[in-house]
Amino acid sequence: MIFANESDSLSIVKKHLAMSFDVDEKNLSQWLNWHGRSEGKLIRSHLALSTGEALGVSKHTAIIWAVVCELIHSASLLHDDICDSDEIRRGKVSVWKNFGIPAAICTGDYLIAESFRKITEIEQGWHQNILLNLLSGTVKEIVFGQSGDVNSNFLSLSWEEYIKLATAKTSPLICLPIMGMFKCAELEEPYYMNLRKLTDEIGLAYQIVNDLENILFNQPNEIPTDIKFERVNALIVLLKEMSSKKEINFLKKNKSELKQYLLSSNIADDLIIKIENILHGIKNSLHLMPVVIRPIISSLSEEIEKRSQQFAHAN
Repeated sequence: MIFANESDSLSIVKKHLAMSFDVDEKNLSQWLNWHGRSEGKLIRSHLALSTGEALGVSKHTAIIWAVVCELIHSASLLHDDICDSDEIRRGKVSVWKNFGIPAAICTGDYLIAESFRKITEIEQGWHQNILLNLLSGTVKEIVFGQSGDVNSNFLSLSWEEYIKLATAKTSPLICLPIMGMFKCAELEEPYYMNLRKLTDEIGLAYQIVNDLENILFNQPNEIPTDIKFERVNALIVLLKEMSSKKEINFLKKNKSELKQYLLSSNIADDLIIKIENILHGIKNSLHLMPVVIRPIISSLSEEIEKRSQQFAHAN
């Protein structure tokens, strides 16, 4: 959902991001330029700007907060690529693969520091304090979620454990741009709790879609990266729950067989149903949000639904 003035504000966000990515240090400048060359969809900016406008938060505050959310998201991608050994990010070689792990760590650290500094550009001092506290808590949540993911065995998690892990990994950065504007608008406490519940569900559905794409959409002769690097994946979690230990041990040692089994099974269909149920639950809970916010939450659900429909013919 795009509000009337959002396109103008988004242009200003892009200018702020360009300034944050412009540094004098030669090496860091090269790494930032490589990472920032593809800016992505700027979903968090859309969420912050739309929510801010809907709730009457000052345009300047919403713009700076949008920049902050993009910076911290960008940093999380750099560090996440290292943890997951992802060699491709947004269609090109990731920073750690191209320049080395130390380069990616330094680049991510800089963006985290810059996100905190950026908050000081917000005019209202009490808004600064609220948003600094929120950002700090979110960064901790991201670290907790990533550390849990790193230490998880991809063929040992139960579905309940997967839900907890997937939510911890994905939902904080979906909640952050909206929650910041909720806090600045001084909404009542129940709205904070309800927003968190809804974004947890959105984050879970989003992660399941990502997991399905990783397994179903790759070259026929390639092993999906989640299987290759033994990462937690919803398809593999459900497979584990319906297989014997003997079968699991065999599939773990024979990753090409594991891929073919997942592609030929009905597990993907089961996950699509789970996604549909999650989205249905979100739709039924929209009344817990302020009326002006409901279209923004709905737009997130619609995007996930659109992505999930591609699986109907994939397997």
